[in-house]
Amino acid sequence: MLYWLIIVPIVIAVINVGFIHSDSRKLIVGSQLGITVYATYLFYLVRTQGTIMDNLGGYPRAFSITLYADRISIVLVWLTTLLFLGLLIYACPGDYFNSQFGFLYLTLQSLIIALFLSTDLFNIYVLLEVSTVVVAILIMFNKDRQAVYDGMIFQFVSVISSGFWLFGVVMLYRTFGHLDLHAIQEVITEVEDPRSLILPFGFILTTISLKIALFPLSSWLPKAYGTPSAPPVIPAILSGVYETTGLYLFIRLTAMFSEVIELNAFFLVVGFVTSIVGFVLAVAQKDLRLLLAYSTISQVGLMTVGFSFGTEASYWGSMYHMFAHSLFKTVLFLSVGVLSNHYKTRDIYRIRGVMKALPVTGFAIIFGLLGITGAPLFNGSISKYMISYGSDSPYIQLLLNLINLGTLLYSMKFAAMLFGENTQPDSVREKDSTHDIPQWTTFVFGVLTLLTGLFGNTFLQFLYGFDFTIYPGEYLEKSLIYLLLVLAAFALYRGWVRERDLFTKFGYVELSFNAMITALVMFFIGIVGYMYWLA
Repeated sequence: MLYWLIIVPIVIAVINVGFIHSDSRKLIVGSQLGITVYATYLFYLVRTQGTIMDNLGGYPRAFSITLYADRISIVLVWLTTLLFLGLLIYACPGDYFNSQFGFLYLTLQSLIIALFLSTDLFNIYVLLEVSTVVVAILIMFNKDRQAVYDGMIFQFVSVISSGFWLFGVVMLYRTFGHLDLHAIQEVITEVEDPRSLILPFGFILTTISLKIALFPLSSWLPKAYGTPSAPPVIPAILSGVYETTGLYLFIRLTAMFSEVIELNAFFLVVGFVTSIVGFVLAVAQKDLRLLLAYSTISQVGLMTVGFSFGTEASYWGSMYHMFAHSLFKTVLFLSVGVLSNHYKTRDIYRIRGVMKALPVTGFAIIFGLLGITGAPLFNGSISKYMISYGSDSPYIQLLLNLINLGTLLYSMKFAAMLFGENTQPDSVREKDSTHDIPQWTTFVFGVLTLLTGLFGNTFLQFLYGFDFTIYPGEYLEKSLIYLLLVLAAFALYRGWVRERDLFTKFGYVELSFNAMITALVMFFIGIVGYMYWLA
């Protein structure tokens, strides 16, 4: 029954591009509603009856194409269908929405769902390759020169990194005779020499680390997310959904090898460095999309830290932060689409008076920023509270507070657009450019960031079956620390960050294609060397 989630979007995509030559929006929206309802039904089955497995062809699990839905994967599938439905509603009024866009959109959804459900490492490789091509085409969709360059950089870097995955898969097949990750996990401790697994693990982890944009493998992400001419839903899909596939693979693959190779300390350091570098570069940006792109890098680093603490609370805190991040980052990227269409610019210094000109979008932005900064009562506060619960080290807590301070800094820079005199061009000020559907779609996602915070513990139990007690005293303490960080961030913003030239030189730090590949190779050498040192 799981394969329908993959087949139906592909079938609708082919019908849309091959047989319908008029407007097909109704067909696509209708199919998305059906897929969302079906995913909700499957989520209910997994929640009430346990894991669902489809072994296609009736062959044993390790030798068939197996689709696997447990509490982790089915939540991400369900979230994917909800986000794709909402983003589709947002995109429908856009001029860029044609049959080709609909085909690529539905194809990408099918590939992402397949990545969450697949257990065969070679099949995952194929899905990564095909999804990379689709994403690259979407980045280049409007055929702008810069978009073509950014899309090709993303494509080439991703293809080369996928070659590392393929090397690792071949070595694992030689050892185990099959590639089902759950079947390998069951017998991995029987390997006579665990050192023989270091190279395949290093190859696979290098690919995953680039896909989730860990430092120093993150230079591709701003190019992909910040392409000027890409439709506004594309960076929202990439940050809200596509990036989550990499984090999901990170969870699965580190769990598979954890019995013989444990890398929590390594990724704890890499996660902190990634998060700090991400927020510093986010603060330096004046382009709204680039600010949010570097923000995504910072948030990925924070989630990696949570997964690396090795405690149950921090693990599920990062899982919930993945869910929360998909919501509040979708809000912010969609808001940028509304703002750039209204103000005819993405320059953060040329947009002011949003609350007067676009109050619905303004409130959505407020919700999104309160979510990403972990404000009390919003979803980010629950997930960050759980992540910080994973360690009582004062140094770790200091670093976590530093990350949140950086998040507040770039959020204040973003929020500065909400106030002041309306800077909308006079030539379009007389026109009705409120864009009701995109605005209200964005606002609905904003409200969800609040609801998933107000009822955070309920959602956590509902989604993952994990009960976590939030102690009022500790939560109040975290809220007071948040308020102190707000005051500190406001002082830093007023005193330094608001001066455009302070971080300008950092904003243009990016690697060339050759440097990206060199960083990829050096990362591989570093992680393999670290594992041999541990062994």
